Amino acid sequence: METNEITGQTQPGQNTQAEQLRPLTLTVPATSEPEPTAETMEPVPNDTPPMPEPPATETPRLYDPGVVARIAQCLSELLDPAYILLFGSMAGGTPHSDALSYDLLIATHDTPQYNWLDVRRYLKMKMPGAGHGAPYLNIYMYAANYVVSQSSPLFYLARKEGVLLYCSDRHKFKRPKRPYPFSEAACNAKHYYTTFMSLGDQFLEQAGTALTENKIRQAAFATAQAAVYFFQVLFRVYHGFDFDTRDVMILHERTRTLSAELFLLFESDSFTPIHTLPCLRRFIINARYDSSFFIHVTELEQHLDRVERMQSIVEKVCMQRIDLYNELARQDEPDEP
Repeated sequence: METNEITGQTQPGQNTQAEQLRPLTLTVPATSEPEPTAETMEPVPNDTPPMPEPPATETPRLYDPGVVARIAQCLSELLDPAYILLFGSMAGGTPHSDALSYDLLIATHDTPQYNWLDVRRYLKMKMPGAGHGAPYLNIYMYAANYVVSQSSPLFYLARKEGVLLYCSDRHKFKRPKRPYPFSEAACNAKHYYTTFMSLGDQFLEQAGTALTENKIRQAAFATAQAAVYFFQVLFRVYHGFDFDTRDVMILHERTRTLSAELFLLFESDSFTPIHTLPCLRRFIINARYDSSFFIHVTELEQHLDRVERMQSIVEKVCMQRIDLYNELARQDEPDEP
């Protein structure tokens, strides 16, 4: 729509600029009633329906659908998976990893040629940024028939609550229908914790005593053996079965996301290098059999201090997990009539 430009002449039928800007004077009768206020005005009917509010129980999605789809694609190219599940906090289910992580359960048709460490390394090569900082990659890989046969809270919660990222044409994925005996899981976890945590405590006490007596070999070996017990207890309480190695560094890699404090305790940053885990691995063998074994007392004290701090972290995390099992057991109990 075109408009006339303002010129010095007044066109017919058009008010002058002064007339347009002339203020309008209203005459209000003295007997006029006061203007209505918001309290006195009658509500005006509104035919527009209100905007629907999101359900109160809706859980915000914590994972990126594009990222997890790419993860599933890469895994299906490397392996022959029956199905792949994303579970834990990222999937909106029962928490598993304490650190923000992609908790993944890969169930395979047959025994794969690669282990979970190889798979994690492969994803880091195929997906820049994956696993380098949060979200981390926490990968479990087992045969599909093993997953079904094991009475494990890990496998049950993953299959019950997990997001199905991939399913092979040769496999029909089914959710578990029967409730899981979480009260039994809590009892088993507490029994294992009591038995083997006390052994770790004894080795830790022996390490401190040997160090005060300047028995370096005994102190180094006992410190490393205590750490192995603590890692084993942490894994067993969370998963319901034993891990297949006693290598302290692999045990840490397997359990590192279960407590963010373990990151701070054993992993270096840009300013503080931490060598406790490699030293503990060396202590297990060299402190017993290497005639040239030596470590300075000050350095050994630092490693012993970290394992003592690890003891308290594992104790706290394991008790929290056992309490979670008891809470899940109470939720599954039928309501009294």
